[in-house]
Amino acid sequence: MRIIGGTHRGRKLTTPPDKNIRPTTDRMRETIFNILIHTARGLEGARILDVFAGTGAMGLEALSRGAAHCTFFDRDRKALQLVKKNSDLMGNLDKITARNVSAPRFLPAKSAYDVIFLDPPYELDIIPDTINALRDKGYLADHTILIAEYAAENNIQFPDFLNVMKESTYGDARFSILQVTI
Repeated sequence: MRIIGGTHRGRKLTTPPDKNIRPTTDRMRETIFNILIHTARGLEGARILDVFAGTGAMGLEALSRGAAHCTFFDRDRKALQLVKKNSDLMGNLDKITARNVSAPRFLPAKSAYDVIFLDPPYELDIIPDTINALRDKGYLADHTILIAEYAAENNIQFPDFLNVMKESTYGDARFSILQVTI
């Protein structure tokens, strides 16, 4: 696995020996980031939250493409160690915060985020509950963009305060890019 764009393009990331972590494919990441880069706001200076971080590939890709800071949440301490290792390889330790958090049990946010990645294990049906918890705890603002990745066969009912900007399927995976309209 590697960073596919930005200042760290081509940099290889350390991958987990644990097969329970399922990184987003390069092709899907490229599509997602092309869409994000071409939104009105883009990623320059953005504050990112990567929930269910795994390897941290999504948040690290955002940092490579100009995001100012990324907070990584994961319930697995080994995953967070991997995120820190990959961030250190990129020289980005000063731009990250890694928190051992089990979604959707979040502490209140200090401020809202610009972009939030949600990629839970496919067998968990917690995307709507996670989004509602993020709203209730202050992580969302008007126009926050959320990117949810889930099994293609799942029919996710997103909360009413989200506008679906784009949906696409890649093999057994599907992603939705959503914008908050609070």
